[in-house]
Parts: sequence; C-alpha cells; structure tokens
Amino acid sequence: MKLQIFAVLTLFSLVISSCSEDSICDCIRASDELTSKYDELRTKKLTKKGQKEVKELIQTKKAKCKEFELMSGPEMMERKADCK
Repeated sequence: MKLQIFAVLTLFSLVISSCSEDSICDCIRASDELTSKYDELRTKKLTKKGQKEVKELIQTKKAKCKEFELMSGPEMMERKADCK
C-alpha cells in the first residue's frame, strides 16, 4: 500500500504541468481524488467496495494523465498553479 501511495504521489508530481490547462487540471483533480481515497483507506479496512472505488479512480487518473507522464516536475508545478 505504501508503494502504491508513493507511486501515486510521484505520478501526481509528474502530472502537475502540461500544454493544455484544462486537461492538466482534470489530471490533477483525478490525482487528488485518488490520493484522498488512499488517505481515507489508511485508517479503514479495505472493503470490496473500497477496492472497486480505488480501481476506478486509478483508471480515471491513468486516462486523464497519460499525456503528462513524461513532463518535468518543475514545469508541472508551474502548470498546477494555474489550475486554482
């Protein structure tokens, strides 16, 4: 579970910047939702419903963030600031 959280946070940091502001913001929101779900599940027992929600959030995030996977961290941080 810790490795998954680390992977999500790493990918999130890579996803924060992009060429298309709307799509990068969608990616950031999807990453935030997944991170929030992981945080919630750290204090609870993972149920079948929780597993399904996590899998769905992962798929959503992958779809929305695919084009930003190779973006540099500093550039992503700049783009993230434009999403607020």
